[in-house]
This record gives sequence, C-alpha cells and structure tokens, in this order.
Amino acid sequence: MKKANLLYIVLQIALWGIYGVLYSYANRYLLSQGLSSTITGVLLALSTAVAFVLQPLLTSIIDKRKFELKGVLLMLSALMLVCSLILPFIKSLWAVATIYALAYIGVVVYPAFINAMGMVAIKSGYSVNFGLARGVGAFVFGITAWGTNKLIEVFSESAIPCFAIIFCLLAIGAVLIFPKGADAVTKKEDASKITDFFKRNKKFTVLLIAVATIMVGHNILGNCMYQIAVFKGDPNAQGMVLMISTLIEIPTIVFFTKLLKIASSSTYMRISGIFFVLRVLLSLVIPGVWGLYIAQICQIAGYGLYTVCSVYYTGEVVSDKDTVKGQTYICAANTIGCLIAHLTGGAMIDAVGVENMLIITTIISVIGMVMLFFTTEKTNSR
Repeated sequence: MKKANLLYIVLQIALWGIYGVLYSYANRYLLSQGLSSTITGVLLALSTAVAFVLQPLLTSIIDKRKFELKGVLLMLSALMLVCSLILPFIKSLWAVATIYALAYIGVVVYPAFINAMGMVAIKSGYSVNFGLARGVGAFVFGITAWGTNKLIEVFSESAIPCFAIIFCLLAIGAVLIFPKGADAVTKKEDASKITDFFKRNKKFTVLLIAVATIMVGHNILGNCMYQIAVFKGDPNAQGMVLMISTLIEIPTIVFFTKLLKIASSSTYMRISGIFFVLRVLLSLVIPGVWGLYIAQICQIAGYGLYTVCSVYYTGEVVSDKDTVKGQTYICAANTIGCLIAHLTGGAMIDAVGVENMLIITTIISVIGMVMLFFTTEKTNSR
C-alpha cells in the first residue's frame, strides 16, 4: 500500500517536471527557432486539438479493456522521451516544430491519466494521498521551471528538450512498477458509449463549458508569460514567475483534505474561479515585473485550489463506472481552454499588443467565473 503512494508521488514529480520544461517553455523554444508568436500559437493549438481528441479516444479504449491505464501512460511517456531525444539533433525548422508538437500532445494528454491513476488506485483500496503527491509535484514544477530558465541562460533554449529526458525516464520507471490493481475499478463495469456518460452526468457536462472558458485566461497567462515578461521589462522573469506561482500553491494542495472538513469541494470550485480572475486582473493593472510577482499570490486559492478540488469534485459527482471518463473529460475541458488560448493569445499580442491582450483575457476570465458559479453542483463536505 505504501509502495503505491510513493510511486504515485514519483509519477506526479515526473508529470510536473515535464510540464515545467516542455509545456512552460514551449513558446520560448519555438520562438527561438524562428517562428512568430502567431505561428507558434497555431502550432501549439493544433497539438492541443489533437490532444483533445486523443483523451476521450484513449479513455474509450481503456473502457473497452483493449488497453490498460498503465499502458496508456507508458505510451505517452515513451512518445515524449523519443521526441526529447531527437530534438537536439534536428536542424530543419519545420522538422523541429513537428517533433515538438508531437511531444506537446503527450504533455497535454498526460495529466488526465495520471489523475485517473490516482483516483482509481484510491477507489481500489490503495493508500494514495493525492494531495501530498500533487503538492510534491507542484514543488518540482516550480523548481524545474526556475531551473530551466537558468539552464537557458547558460546553454540557450537547446537545454529544454535535454532537461525533459530526465523526467520522461522517471515516469517510465514509476509506471512499470506501479501496482497492477490500479485498473480494478474500471473493470467492474461493462464498457459504455461516450454519449452515455453525458446523459448520466448532464450538470457535470454543462460545468465542463465553464471550466473550458475560465481556463482560456489561465492558459493565456501561462502560454504567453515570456511575452508578458518582456512587456513588463524583464524577459528572464518568466522562470521566477513560474516558480512563485507554483510554490505558493503547495500549502493548499497538500492540506486540501483538511480544507474539505471546513467546506465542500463545490464551494472551493467557486472560490477558485474568483482567484483565477484576480490573477489576470493584477497582472494587468500592477506595473512592472513586480506586478507579475504579486499577481502570483492568487494561485494559492486559484489554480492551486482548483487543481485538487476539481479532481475530488469530479470523483464525487460522477459514479465509479465513470471515474476515468470524468477525470479525462474535465482535463479535456482544460485542454479546450488551452487550445483557445494558443489560438488567441499570440495572435492578440501580434495584433493589439500585450496590454490589450490582458484586458481581453480579464473579460474572458470574468465570464468563466460567472459560468462556474452557476454550473457547479452542491456536494457534501467530507
């Protein structure tokens, strides 16, 4: 039982280490290769679109017992590893863009199945502390994001795929020795159609639209942080911003199970929506790089709260037979928000500049917050 918890912590370390490198610095890496902000956004949006389609497809395959959850994680880990190994040796701009896009698909799809592994393991009787594992992952993300920026300063952007290799190998090792019983819950019920899930979970389906909307603003900030940092006066502030935003999340993530004794996961979903908006707004209105640093404080009750409460909330409002689907679909909603952010963020910067992009992003975030308030179902505190 303790082995499962330790291995799940390692999986979260690998996941957020990969995110701290390949996801956080995707824009910077591709811009360094000569792509414009608009083309970079379109490329990453296409990758995100493929990831969006791939998430429910892989879930359906698992549901029909044609592939195990562990097998999916191994496949995705191997994809990111191979791409990271190849990238340093490619000279063609479009070949680099294509290989990075493939790796990015794996990155975007990955969290849904890591989260599903944790929830399924818990429901299968394994002693997995999701909050602790996610908190350790957050810490690793912050340090990795900061460290990647330091490596770039010394070795240039070529350090990005090289650093990612370490975390891909770590993921493969953890998945290989993770207990087989992690698939138990998904095998208790017969396979069902994707449409059956939406019929059984109508309110949850509407909430997915709200999640996708509020994630547009969150992902625009993340995807365009390099350009925002340049606008604020210090292009190398990106690493520090990412580290602050992540490290400040850790107390919320680690102690979330205690927070559940105070209020329900649905209450925390609504609270997170408010702080998603505040982070974008403060990034807009407070001048200079210090404005970005101060805005990251909102992460403690924004994304830091959402990233855990959304997993628990989903586990509460969907049935056991929908465990993998529920986690996959809420991550798919995040993916839609990311896709729209890629399509619009860079394009808005090229068209109207960073400041006006932040104004528009704030408005989108407010709309998402309002929708989240009205689509979240009431749940009981645990």
